[in-house]
Parts: sequence; structure tokens; C-alpha cells
Amino acid sequence: MITDEQLREAFLPPAMLSYFEQKLPEVPPGEVLVRVEETLKFLNMATHLSGDIPVTREIDDVWHLWILETRAYFELCDALHGRTYIHHMSNVYARAAGQDAGAPGDDGSDAWLGHQVAALAAYVANYGDFAPDRVRYWRFAASLIDERGMSLDRLNAWLRGGQAAAPAALNGSAAR
Repeated sequence: MITDEQLREAFLPPAMLSYFEQKLPEVPPGEVLVRVEETLKFLNMATHLSGDIPVTREIDDVWHLWILETRAYFELCDALHGRTYIHHMSNVYARAAGQDAGAPGDDGSDAWLGHQVAALAAYVANYGDFAPDRVRYWRFAASLIDERGMSLDRLNAWLRGGQAAAPAALNGSAAR
């Protein structure tokens, strides 16, 4: 398991945390840290995920802020699990440019559900159970709780139980 502390030590220079706190003055500092840590988890898994991003707008906003600091973002991408630059392109732009947006969009299909479940299972395999203050940032996990009535304990047990397989490339990956 990769802890939040390990993520911070490996990928979050103090200057970047200060930057995020200054760019998000309306967000309490402790919550800024949670959002940054969830962004790091997403980005560390991103090279193994496909389709629509599985995180909420708040996490996407942190990603956008990081991208604006191009040198720091490049260094982050180079240090993450995939060691490759993680591009950001919206599905709207991809369609406008005549490109396939990639994996299935949010259409409820079996393929889309499989991608969403794999992302959540990879999260649990790499970072441990979803915590109450973090699950809301992962869209499909939050919808299972809020819309389908699944408890957080049941969600975590289901994802740990092997019924939701994580991509093999992510199992055992570690922060560097």
C-alpha cells in the first residue's frame, strides 16, 4: 500500500502545496491537502486508466493548476508510476477535433462500468480503502454510495474481495 504520507514525500514539494493553498483560498488547508493527495493517486494510476476521468471537478481543478506550473508538472509526470507526460484533453475538444475520445464515455455500458470498477479496484489495491472524506472525489464510488445506497464499508469490502479486478499493471506499484 502507498500511504498519503509516502505520496506527499515522493511527489509534493512544499512550494507546490503552498501554491495550491494560495490558488484555492476558499478551501481550508487540510482539505487542499486531501484534494492534492487524491489528485496524486489519480495521476499515479492515470497511465493505466482509460475513458472519462473517474474523479470529480475538484480533483480536475487541482490537476489543471498543476499543469499551469509546467516545469513542476513535467517533473511530477516523470516521477509518477508511468514515467510519462500525462496529457489532458477534454472529450468535448476531442470530438470537436474529430478524434475518438478513447474508451467508453459515461453511458452505463458494460465496458464503461468495467473501466469504472477497475479504476476503483486499482485505488483500493494501491492506496487502501476509500476513506469517508475522500470517496466523494471519485465519481463512480460516490454514485454507488449516494445513488445506489451502498455503504462505504460494503464498497471497500467489495473492491477488496476480488470481485472487482484491478489492472494487473497496477497491483503492487509503489510511489518512488
